[in-house]
Amino acid sequence: MGGDAINVEVCSIRELLRRPLQVPPYQRPYVWQASNVLQLIEDIEHSAQADPATDESRYRIGTVIVYRNEDGTSLDIVDGQQRVITLHLILAVLGERNDGMRLDTRDDEQTRRHLYENDHAIRQLMDSWEGDRRSQFAGRLLDGCEVLKVRSDHLSEAFQMFDSQNARGKELDPTDLLKAFHLRRMDADGVDESRKQQLVRRWELHQDAIQPLFGTYLYRIACWSRGEKAKPGGLDSDSIAMFKGVDLPGRGNERQCAPWQRNYVTAWYASKERADDGSETSYAFQIDQPVINGEAFFCFAEHYRTLLRQQLMHDEDPWKEACADVVPFVDEWRYRYMTELFHTILLYYRDRFGDGDAVEAARMAFLHAAYMRLAMRSLRFATVNNYALGADRWWRNARIFEMIRDADRGRDVLSHMARIAREPLDEDSDNVKRRYQELWSRYMRRDSKSRAGDGGMEEEGNMKRGEETR
Repeated sequence: MGGDAINVEVCSIRELLRRPLQVPPYQRPYVWQASNVLQLIEDIEHSAQADPATDESRYRIGTVIVYRNEDGTSLDIVDGQQRVITLHLILAVLGERNDGMRLDTRDDEQTRRHLYENDHAIRQLMDSWEGDRRSQFAGRLLDGCEVLKVRSDHLSEAFQMFDSQNARGKELDPTDLLKAFHLRRMDADGVDESRKQQLVRRWELHQDAIQPLFGTYLYRIACWSRGEKAKPGGLDSDSIAMFKGVDLPGRGNERQCAPWQRNYVTAWYASKERADDGSETSYAFQIDQPVINGEAFFCFAEHYRTLLRQQLMHDEDPWKEACADVVPFVDEWRYRYMTELFHTILLYYRDRFGDGDAVEAARMAFLHAAYMRLAMRSLRFATVNNYALGADRWWRNARIFEMIRDADRGRDVLSHMARIAREPLDEDSDNVKRRYQELWSRYMRRDSKSRAGDGGMEEEGNMKRGEETR
């Protein structure tokens, strides 16, 4: 990487906007509200009161990080897009936005709504200004305000700057930190810029799904399968190390890896060779195995995003049938922990044993998650932790995640879940309780013979005792 890959300069707003800019598709929508815009205008006006003879005469709005894309005709905004879009809006209202100030933005409903609302707020404010206040403000904005512009020729370096810049301000979402980390790791493996852009674009387009995938589901699986408590807030900057792992040494250098890493690295490179025709990698991801840094991590994220989406959308077979029991409760807040536990168990089971027993696995996951919710009048996350780990009052409960981790067959896990002794539930009119009782009885009647043959139920007497304590 050349020494001129990063250029840092302080420039006026006029100089910043002189070159065409664009908000790449992988960026998030424009979300600034009218209050943010009006506060920026007020700050700029207030800054004009500074003594021109001092260093404070120019008002620093912030940092804008841009990436010179491959076509070389414009700069992609990696950080600072909210401010840049707002500046264009203000200048358009002032009549100071000329043909050279070009900005291509996302075209989505959220961006369009905020553009319309903020444009209206700016016009309403400036229509009340008298005299030459508008022209004075325009001059102050274009030539009296400045930004620190950071330009990079490499996307990974641009995100590294974004990472470090935001780490000094408000805390980034942990998935943003992971994205920046794994982008940097792609440089060592020689991943080209177009592939990086493709991976980042896909990541950002699915950001709303990526955050809960890692923050809730994969994080809890990683904790509970190790016998550790998960944090109530989910994945944070202190725990993202669990999704960092093996650095690739470059093809042909596999023997530089530690022996325990070598098999994973060799398998990844082999899958990449098979995918050179443009298809996605055939690498066999597993939640329990070490994460491979860089390109493999983005493929890992897409693989599990797809699996989880099948469960959450449940619009195709076999997921329409498999998730039918939990569907009535997904939009009810009081059952949030129950539905999250259901999907977490099912995702981990599928990851280890595949989809052959998907319907039965989903039924047992629902029974297990529903019992936790129904046994408690008020459910806190501390209880969810204890339930998943078989701690405190749940000591008789199976440690389902450790069981999945250690089992050789999915049937062993399902049989084990069916034998868990459960205390009776109070009878009332709660729909989920009645559904639970129906499912449990139906499951026992239908599957007692097959599980007996599989070693799951030892005898009919055991089944009856299980029903009495459900």
